[in-house]
Amino acid sequence: MNANKAIAEVFGTAVLVLVSVGTAVLAGGFLGGSTLGVALAFGLTLMVLAYAIGHVSGCHVNPAVTVGMWLSGKMDRKEVPLYIVSQVLGALLGAAILLIIANGTDGFSIDNNVAGAFGANGYDDLSPGGYNLLAAAVSEVVFTMIFVFVVLGTTTRRFPAAAAGIAAGFALAIVHLVSIPVTNTSVNPARSIATNVFAGGDYIPQLWLFIVAPVVGGILAALLFRFLNPDEFAGHVEPLDPTS
Repeated sequence: MNANKAIAEVFGTAVLVLVSVGTAVLAGGFLGGSTLGVALAFGLTLMVLAYAIGHVSGCHVNPAVTVGMWLSGKMDRKEVPLYIVSQVLGALLGAAILLIIANGTDGFSIDNNVAGAFGANGYDDLSPGGYNLLAAAVSEVVFTMIFVFVVLGTTTRRFPAAAAGIAAGFALAIVHLVSIPVTNTSVNPARSIATNVFAGGDYIPQLWLFIVAPVVGGILAALLFRFLNPDEFAGHVEPLDPTS
């Protein structure tokens, strides 16, 4: 049922934002601002979610993944809007819950003049490493392409389905390890919409990049995947059930 898929994507994306961004916002000080800790939080959360809701919706929890799945012939285009809307709503829900928790301690505030405020994504002065627009755009396109390509690779007939969540989770962790200093790592428009909206300030006019670049990356991943795997398109391929 479409309702089941929508609820699964809302839940999954909310958990991804709450736990992964929450690691940076709530536990960042205890981890010493560790890039490794945040990267592992994103990767491990996605891995767990893949086994929790993969059999329901495929566990996209990311519009770039949904676009890649559609262009790779792995889902009906009529479901794409449902998935993307569900992901954005889930991300906003996760960010709202995170904000409520964060406000539970004295002195918490979102300083949207600093890089990485509330886990938001940015470039120039809002880049953790001070990277400019071009560097941020290239980073988001390329690393989203790598991540989505790995996800698509786990849906081939030859890939062991039980390992899909592990591969996807590690791929997400790896791209975070490299790109957190550049943009605070988006590779997921829904996650960026939520964090940038809640951060506010100059994060809002920069949001366009973290919607456009990951989608472009997802498109490029699908094109490369189709080129390298022509045998996958003899018929419709259903989204992967990573628990099978």
